[in-house]
Amino acid sequence: MVGNVTSGFGTNSTTPKPDLPPPSPYALWVQVVIAVIIGCLIVATVVGNSLVCIAVGIVKRLQSPSNFLIVSLAVADLLVALLVMPFAMLLDIKASWLMGDVVCDVWTSLDVMLCTASILNLCMISVDRYFVITRPFQYAMKRTPKRMSIMIAIVWIASALISIPPVFGWKAERGPYTCYISQDLGYQIYATLGAFYLPLTVMIVVYFKIWRVSSRIAKAENRSKVGSFDKGAEFQVGRQSKDSGDSHVLPNGTLSVPGTTEEDEIPLKKQNSRRHFNIKSLLPKPQRMNHSMESKATKTLGIIMGGFTLCWLPFFILALVRPFCGANSEFCHIPDWLTSALMWLGYSNSFFNPVIYARFNRDFRTPFKEILCFRCKGINTRMRSESYVEQYGKDPSYKDSLKPPTETVVQYNSHGQTVVTLGNGSANGQRESKI
Repeated sequence: MVGNVTSGFGTNSTTPKPDLPPPSPYALWVQVVIAVIIGCLIVATVVGNSLVCIAVGIVKRLQSPSNFLIVSLAVADLLVALLVMPFAMLLDIKASWLMGDVVCDVWTSLDVMLCTASILNLCMISVDRYFVITRPFQYAMKRTPKRMSIMIAIVWIASALISIPPVFGWKAERGPYTCYISQDLGYQIYATLGAFYLPLTVMIVVYFKIWRVSSRIAKAENRSKVGSFDKGAEFQVGRQSKDSGDSHVLPNGTLSVPGTTEEDEIPLKKQNSRRHFNIKSLLPKPQRMNHSMESKATKTLGIIMGGFTLCWLPFFILALVRPFCGANSEFCHIPDWLTSALMWLGYSNSFFNPVIYARFNRDFRTPFKEILCFRCKGINTRMRSESYVEQYGKDPSYKDSLKPPTETVVQYNSHGQTVVTLGNGSANGQRESKI
């Protein structure tokens, strides 16, 4: 951007007061190109975050307390696209502010508050995920709609406390036809720390702990699920009971897996010498899915955090450096085009959040497709069907899939793989697991 008029965190201007606003430094065709590109970003951000809100509103499976924070994040990003981006686009194209001081104060306050709310919502989501991973049983009792609503209220109140001070005088004077956040050094430190650096620190620490705990759980599960059996031994497998525990081999040669009982014991035949196999393949699919779902959620959170850091870190580094440089310092001159580019990089994070959920979270991806194809009617039925198929496979009937296996046979193919075949009393119910 040519000139010295920009917007957002950490921008400044010293334009003298003219009778008329300065002309745009861009040719008309350049203004049109900028408007089209930014307009597409705005529309995509509105559509993506609207899909998140609509999906949670109509899909019962998504109406859980854990998704309250995701809706709050989507609302913040949606408002950024509706109330902040259009004015920023006009300011960048015209290189001057034409709507007066009152509108400028309101707009800059909304800019800071909504961008901060988006960032703090991401921080709260990471904290929520941390407690889900590290304290699943204790936190499940506390993860109520009321508690999640309190967390959301904290996010928005904190965002307001960061954005409001300039309205009450914590700001420097600005020239006519300019609009930018207060360049007061104290406020810049206060705003950048509260809106970005502290949340970023919390997110990094929390995600590191999540990763460490998840890795430890995965290793423990792998050790507990790998068993062995000897030649001539007979093993017994059965249905799930409430008192089932971890997988282990008993002294009498009986293989006990989570969900076994004495009433439904089935011989487990083998034909070869001592082999190792993964008991995970013998467990019901819903149990097998739990750790996988948590791993996917953790991966999605990590990608969101990475995108957030990539989008906002350059801008907030600039925002913290600029007040130390001074408005007319030749030693660290910051071109306006760089400020504008980094500002829009930060705004684009509001577009990437729903894209990441659509790409890596199937619970959101399927409703997005249905809504975009105007197939909202019956969406809950289709979601239940997909969930059933994912958990139990394409069995002809639900009852057959719940029947206990009548025979489990271990064989070995020509490639040296162990093939565990579980039967449920019907030809269509056979399931094979290669190890």
